[in-house]
Amino acid sequence: MPASTVRELHELAVAQLSDALDGVEHVDLVDFPDHLNCGDAAIWLGQLAVLDRLGIGIRSAMSRRSFRMEGLSPDGAVVIQGGGNFGGLYPSHHALRLRLLEELRGRSIIQMPQSIEYPGAEQRDELRRAVAAHGAVVLLVRDQRSFDLAAADFDCEVRLVPDAALALGPMTRREPSVATAVQVRTDRESTGAAGLDGFRFDWLDAPLTESRRRLLEWHELVSRAARKSGLGALRAGEIRTARRVAGANLARAVGLLSSGRVLVTDRLHGHILATLLGIEHVVVNDRFGKIRAFWETWSSGIPCAHFADTWGDAAAALSDMATEDAA
Repeated sequence: MPASTVRELHELAVAQLSDALDGVEHVDLVDFPDHLNCGDAAIWLGQLAVLDRLGIGIRSAMSRRSFRMEGLSPDGAVVIQGGGNFGGLYPSHHALRLRLLEELRGRSIIQMPQSIEYPGAEQRDELRRAVAAHGAVVLLVRDQRSFDLAAADFDCEVRLVPDAALALGPMTRREPSVATAVQVRTDRESTGAAGLDGFRFDWLDAPLTESRRRLLEWHELVSRAARKSGLGALRAGEIRTARRVAGANLARAVGLLSSGRVLVTDRLHGHILATLLGIEHVVVNDRFGKIRAFWETWSSGIPCAHFADTWGDAAAALSDMATEDAA
């Protein structure tokens, strides 16, 4: 049943993620988002918030680029980053996940909350075989549609859990500078042009400050050195810089989303972070229906959020909101 308050969503996410990690003492985190997708950074920080709360140690935190099997600790759970890439829609994520499943058979793997989308039967069947052969996977999914797919397709424990970014809890927005901000995704999940007036952005191509650019470059250098040497001190440094990079990316998201008094977004984490920030917003469904599935499962009862199937519906919702404000 959808939550009616931000606090309720936050507490539900923390409780269910904590339950999924019950009994775990230390983890290796895989697929750190060393890129400009601020939503993935929010997921990563939400996962860290729960691990820190539970006192679970982090042995390594590798991205796809810095990953090497020898960099994993010899035991403990392997935790794979949550998000929207389970199923093969994004080939590099899919390849890494298959490699982990095939080379770490019998070792505990916890997949943090994901949406499931298959580009074809081949990718679905690869995952089904790999999960069944592995034998120790806990698959967390973040919407009812994905849960139904996972329960039918995978021979493993499947849990319905809210997106990990919700573990961050309520946040404070910044002062708006324009009436309306419009976030339009620029990747394969986009449904096309928005056709709305306002400050327009996507966090994949919004400009970086010089300090954030240097921070990303420093993390890349540390990760490259850790990958080549395998030294524990460098692995610890990689974890520390990963926290800083993710924190800077989250701060960037807060600034962009707060720029408008009202926000329109077609990114799931535009919606999730706007919800945590208390920003009045319209969330537009994506090409694959991921946003609708999440909305119907968790967030349709949140007062500051409004759902639109299309950009045309979003324009109508904005008009209705303006009329209500004027009344």
